[in-house]
Amino acid sequence: MKQAEIPTPSGDVLKRLAGIAVQVEELLAADQPAGKAPVGLTRIKNDRRRSMEQILVLLADSELKSYLAEVRALVS
Repeated sequence: MKQAEIPTPSGDVLKRLAGIAVQVEELLAADQPAGKAPVGLTRIKNDRRRSMEQILVLLADSELKSYLAEVRALVS
């Protein structure tokens, strides 16, 4: 079985994918990073909510949606 070649994303799509990766990293970060002052639960929840909102905004981009649909079609 020949493996499909994943298309190269445009520069804009690549930037959006990198932005999503950064937001996911922040979303999954430890609640109390080592060496940092403790923060309250409300702040942690708000930071996570903002990260999720930013991810959703990036995913709503039409060019990114088209690229992801093309990739999904190749791997399905």
